[in-house]
Amino acid sequence: MDIHYLVHECHDPETLQRLFYYERYSWLALSQDMAAVISTDGMFEDVNTHWEMATGHSRETMQHSYLTEYIHFDDREQALAALQALITADIASTSFSFRFLQENGDYCRTNWNVVYSPDHESYFCVVRCLSSQVKPEQLAYRDALTGLKNRLALDEQLPKDLSRARDIGTGAAVIFLDLDGFKQVNDSLGHKAGDSLLMRTAKRLTDCIGNRGSVYRLAGDEFIVVLARNQDKDTAKAVATEIVETLAHPYNLEEASVRTSASLGLALFPDDANHPVDLLDKADKAMYHVKRNGKNGLAFYAELPQLG
Repeated sequence: MDIHYLVHECHDPETLQRLFYYERYSWLALSQDMAAVISTDGMFEDVNTHWEMATGHSRETMQHSYLTEYIHFDDREQALAALQALITADIASTSFSFRFLQENGDYCRTNWNVVYSPDHESYFCVVRCLSSQVKPEQLAYRDALTGLKNRLALDEQLPKDLSRARDIGTGAAVIFLDLDGFKQVNDSLGHKAGDSLLMRTAKRLTDCIGNRGSVYRLAGDEFIVVLARNQDKDTAKAVATEIVETLAHPYNLEEASVRTSASLGLALFPDDANHPVDLLDKADKAMYHVKRNGKNGLAFYAELPQLG
């Protein structure tokens, strides 16, 4: 791909929009600190979900709000002058600090590293809350888009969950979940709507599961639910059925009402597998069985046809 051509000579607005979207998305998703894209008039165009852990402000709250709303009055002039200098002066990046208003009304001292992109007409910012109780390594265990625990967290926590279940004599269940129709939402309404769908799905899942288990975003539109103290097959089936019903309700995205569904595969510990990798693999196989046979439902690995 000729990036120079696309940025400076391509006149197709849709192509440029998609290119800029992927650049911005990568910036936000790959940062292990707080990250933000801010327009030249100071509006937050987008942030990753690490902001909520550090400041209490959700991604939805911060989007389309203005940076000046959060800067301590005594720091405002200096901070805004530093941003303006990126446009008017011959410098590529800058760093500065100011006190940032948290959701609880207190201020935390933040350190900002900022790059200005003339092509995007936006500031790309990586931010660290110096007075936050959230350690940087904790952010590495969170998905930047949804705020859920990520694959790294799953790989570390699942062996502990299974070991604990073995010690106390209970079972455990892994639910592998894949959204049905996610690609169609992306293609018809755009990636912003797709991101919104993933975030709302994550919220519905966490509300549905509550304290009964843990929810992880694996990748793309794939999620994992771990029921670390599952009592029996019926208990796991009841939870999975509740998830299917919850995710079948419509979403309002980009002024359109969208219906999706979910395909769920379940594997039980210790009946189906004793090792975390094997348990996830069998739940994955059960999920794909649902995908191939009508979607919008659930299946247990032990009940797959090839097992008789």
